[in-house]
This record gives sequence, structure tokens and C-alpha cells, in this order.
Amino acid sequence: MSGGQPGHGAFPVSYMLEWHGGMHLAAPMGGNGVALPVRAIADGTVVFIRQRTDADSPDEPLNYGDGYTSDAVVVIRHDTETGASAAGQATQVRFYSVYMHLHSIQPTVRPGRPIHRKDDIGQAGHIYGEPNVMHFEICCDDGNLARLVGRATGNLNLAADGRTDVLFGEMYFHLPAGTPIFGAKPLPQFTQAMTRPAAPRGQPARPPQALPAVHTTANDYVVGVHYAGGEGAAGQRGDALVTTYRMNGETEGTPVREADAEYGLYTTAVNISEAYPAASRPAISAVYELLRFGRVVGPDTLTPADVPHWREVSYPGGQGWVNLNAANVHKFSDADFPQWKGWALIDDDTNGDSRCDSAMLRRMIYGDGAASLQPSRQQATAQLNSPAVQGRLARTVCKFPSEWDASTIDQRWSWLKTQSDENPEALTEDDYAALKAHVQALCFPLPELFSAQWCFNPREFIKQFSQCGWLSADELESVLAAAPAAGRARAATLRVSMNKMLSKYTVNASRLRLSHFFAQVGHETGWWQYREELGNERYFRTMYEIITPQEAAEDFRSGLARRLGLVRARETEQAYAARRPTVVLAKAATLDNGAANSAVGGQAGDGSRFRGRGFLQITGRRNYTSYGTYRGRDLTTDPNPRLLASDNFNACDASGFYWTRERANVEADDGSVVRNITRVGGIINRGRATAVPLHDQERQTAFTAIWSKLNDSI
Repeated sequence: MSGGQPGHGAFPVSYMLEWHGGMHLAAPMGGNGVALPVRAIADGTVVFIRQRTDADSPDEPLNYGDGYTSDAVVVIRHDTETGASAAGQATQVRFYSVYMHLHSIQPTVRPGRPIHRKDDIGQAGHIYGEPNVMHFEICCDDGNLARLVGRATGNLNLAADGRTDVLFGEMYFHLPAGTPIFGAKPLPQFTQAMTRPAAPRGQPARPPQALPAVHTTANDYVVGVHYAGGEGAAGQRGDALVTTYRMNGETEGTPVREADAEYGLYTTAVNISEAYPAASRPAISAVYELLRFGRVVGPDTLTPADVPHWREVSYPGGQGWVNLNAANVHKFSDADFPQWKGWALIDDDTNGDSRCDSAMLRRMIYGDGAASLQPSRQQATAQLNSPAVQGRLARTVCKFPSEWDASTIDQRWSWLKTQSDENPEALTEDDYAALKAHVQALCFPLPELFSAQWCFNPREFIKQFSQCGWLSADELESVLAAAPAAGRARAATLRVSMNKMLSKYTVNASRLRLSHFFAQVGHETGWWQYREELGNERYFRTMYEIITPQEAAEDFRSGLARRLGLVRARETEQAYAARRPTVVLAKAATLDNGAANSAVGGQAGDGSRFRGRGFLQITGRRNYTSYGTYRGRDLTTDPNPRLLASDNFNACDASGFYWTRERANVEADDGSVVRNITRVGGIINRGRATAVPLHDQERQTAFTAIWSKLNDSI
């Protein structure tokens, strides 16, 4: 929907500096010339509806000003989550969305009933005679503001790191004045900026030397690292953009684009870890989180704790390298609603009327000296029409009384009976009575909404939290609606660990990635019913270790080989029995499985020991060794291999590890057509995108069902 410009329908104030908790939005027109329906912004529960009141007489209170105003309204209460603590305690939040001035409401929208994102609510109505428009607002109470924004008042505290229970969007690093910047890329294993001079050909490597700083910051700055998350132009969907911000939010110099930095996070983490001596290498997983979030938020310890995080940044006069993990650098994310991105909590108007008396907001509109200024309506109009002022107001979160509470009408509006610069024409008693009747006709009884006095710009709220990606229980249930009940129930028990993994590996950075991931995992695990491959000792040995021609012939005659998709077209029993042992030995070699591969640690029984586990079924000694090295843990000595299935975090994280190591996001970002689904499935099921996975059609069907839930354009 469009609209929300300054006037009677802007956020957070009108031309008369009256508080306005939402925006007036115009419904876009469909191809048939009919306005498109109003849809729910998120899952929730309908807590109030009122159908439209017809106003045939000009004297009706709804016929006020320039014409009829529709009074139909729907209020939705949204109970959801935005993250979880390290201990797994979900960060639960509640907010309300208000859809006012509707023309009609769908009969399925009823109080007490659940409603889902994208559900049709009804049609936009009239505001002062203008058709196909509505008022849309989003608000919350004090306690939920702290959980949504991470604080209850003021600006972020820059002397400590930001929240870790909720992390999303751009990652930020506060650089205090006096931060050194270096002209060349330092070696990754030293906290002091070091370089290794080139040695003459054939000569031993020279010892590292200290790099001199090319610049020392005179002011505080913030460095933002934004991973593309599959968005943007082809060829840039896995990039990172590193931006230097001044403390007022302006950018310093040109952002530095790191090509494929997101796609290459795993490889970069490996290279940093391997730059350390073998006996003191930090866990790759912890280094990965350092690059991904700027700090470690999972269970793996970063040892040493001061592993540097070197990034190239812009500074006044050039570009150079800075350590974003220095002791005096504090870390944040978009989940902290930082002030340098324009976010401001406005709570200094406490008189309870509808007139904005906030000194904070007035300074944003009029600049210095605003406290003593008594602006006229013309001055207010000029300032509120300024794009710069509109930009400053867009990300304010403002606290003031609800305009829908009938019990506070006089407290909120009686100031209009007094003449002032802002109100040059005081209302007569008759005029005020008419206004009061109109306001009362639009009010409705919902006390729980009236305690939610913190109002967000709806567009900015949606834009901000669209980056979150955390799936609540209801949202996960909705996304997996096509899965069997047992699968949905199992997925629900894994939801917190799953969400953390999806965030860590940037799978939840886009709905397209989520759809690909859930479709593949759903198929591989029987929709989360199995976190461990099923079979007996004989099955695992003959699939992943060694098989005799006689056993291969038995599998052919029993039909097992054909059910597993192992038989070629028109292949005879004799041909299969002759071919299969060689195939299994070759496969065992790629997995380092069995006595035949003892040179790399293989042992008899590896087929069963390293069976497929986790939700993308990591299989084989080589993959278990790789994941154990990644986590800094022994996952190959019995009984440790079972930890990939018995522990929720391990089962989920191992799947994300495999997804990112094999760069599955690259293929997922490419699109949603059959070819894309097949290529992602090829990586997961066959180890390469060019191979057609087993049960490709079932994977296609699963993707289609999930994508229909997550795709906003459908």
C-alpha cells in the first residue's frame, strides 16, 4: 500500500503536531481495476472486530470534514518470538496490528480466531471521503518494547556489547577514537598487525614484521558488516558490504564490497584457524561465528579469545584494515535498533493530550532552539514536508495515548478549544461537540490495546523485523503444514536449536533459502521423524564399507537394490553383482570407511559407526572427522559419533555445517524453478549440484508446498 505522507495520515505527527500512531495507506489496484485486499502482516489472534456503520444522513458523526469515514476495524494480537538466550529461553514478544477504516471484513475473520500472515482481512474503506484507504498501526506496551528493541528508553550503551538473544541484519562494531588502521591486510593469526615480507625464490620464509598504522581515528565510528543474504544482483548475492558510519549515521567514504564473503565464510574460518600452530588452533566453528556475528554466541569457545577479526574499512582519506575483535570494540546488530541507523525512543511527552509536546521530537523537526519555538501550522507543514525531516522521523518509536480510547477524548482533544500558533482557530463548543462525536464514533472498547502506547512506523517495523527470520511455534507449524503430524511435532521440539542454526548459517536470511532447506531436510529425514539413518549392521556395511558379489546378488533378487535406486536400466543380476562391489569400495574410499582405508584411519564397522546422522545425514568417517575438527571436538571415537543424533544442537548444527561447507546457498539463491530444486537436492543427496538426487519429484513437491507459505509474492 502507498501513502502515509504528511497531513492527517502521517506517522508520528500531523501538520498540527498531533500525535498519530499509524499511517494512512492507499490500497493498490489489481489488474481488474478493483482494489487489492488488506492482508494480515503476521500470524496472530483476532482480538477485536467491528463491522462498518453506514452513515446515510449528513449529520451522522462519521460524515465529518470532507466526507464519510469508515469505522470498520480489525485488531490482531501477535504473540511470537524473535530469538532465544544461550540457555535456549525464547525471547517472547507481543505486539498489536490495527487495521482501521475498513470497508468490509471477511466473514472468516472473527474474534478469538487465529489468523495467518497474508490472510485476507477485508477491503480498505474511506477516510474523509477518500476511497480505498485505511489506517494501519503497530504498537506494544512497555515490557514488550524492551524485548522488541532491547531497551526501554534512550540510546544504546556503547560501553558494552549489544544483545545476543536476538541477532539479525547488519552487524555493527563501535570503534572508539584512537583506533589504528593499517594499509595492508595483516596476517590472520596475530592481534598486532603483522605482515610477512616476501623471501627470495628458494629461500626460507622470513619472520613476520609489524605493520605501521596509516591512520588513527580522531572520532568514534561504527563499522557495519552486511551479508547479502541472497539478495541483490546476480553475482553479488553472496557478498558482504562493509560500511563505515559516523555516529550521526552518515557514511564515511565508499563501502567496501567483499565478493562472495558470505558464501565463503566457512573457507575463511578454516584458513584463519589453520594459520595458527596445529596445537593451538581455535575451533573453526567459533571463528565462523566471529566472522558471522562479530562474537561467539554458540557453545564452542573461542580459544584464544582474542582471535583477530580483520576487515578492510573506509576511513577519512582512504581504506585500510582494522581489527574488529579488539578489546575496546563493542558489537551490535540491527536487533539493537541502533541510533546511528536513525532509531530513537521518544517518551518525553507525558501530559496525555494528543498534541506533541516532545522536546526530542521537536528538535528532530525544527532543530536547535525548538524548545522555545511556537511554530505555526505553516511552519509545521514546511518542516514535515522536508525529506530530511521525514527521514529523521521514520524510525522514531513514540509513546503516547491511543486515539481509539473513548474515555480519554476530552483529555486528548480539549486543547483545540484554545487558540495558539499551532491552533490558530479555536473550536467553538458546537464545533468541539461535533469533533468529539466523530472521534467517539471511531473509538472502540479494547483496554489491552490502550496499554500498548509505544507506536512504530508500520513500514519500518515490518522492514526491520523481516530481517529477523526467527520462526515461532505457530510460524513453523504453518510453514510445515504439508508435513505429516509426526514430522511437525518432531520439528517443534527442535525449533530453538533449528532457529539458531538457520541464523548462524544465514539460511534464514531469505525465504527462498528457507524453502530449499526445509524441503531437503524434510525429505531426507521423513519430515524430522529420523535424525539417524535406519538399517542393520549388514545394510551399513554393504552400503558404506564393503560388499561381496554374493551379497550384491542377494540384494538384487530381494528387490532391495532396486528400491534403493542402485540398479541401472536393464541391468541383469550378474552385471549388478559384478559391478556393485567396486562401487561400494570406491564410495568407502571417499568416506575413509573400513579396513580397506586403514591408512587414513578406516576400521571395520565404520559403515555403521558413521551412518547418516543429523538432519542432512552426515555420513562416513571423513565427514565426521571434518565436522569434529570444525567444532574442536572428537566425534570419531566411540561412542561420540552418536552425539550427532542424540543432541539437538549437534543434529541441527551438523546440518548447517554441511549446508554451508557445500555452499548450498549458492544454488538456493539462484531461484525457485525445478532446475534449482534439483541442483540443491543434488548437493544434499549426491554431493554435487550436477547430479539428480534420489526422489527428486518428492523434493520438488515439498519445496512447492513450503514456498507457497513463505513467498510473499504468491
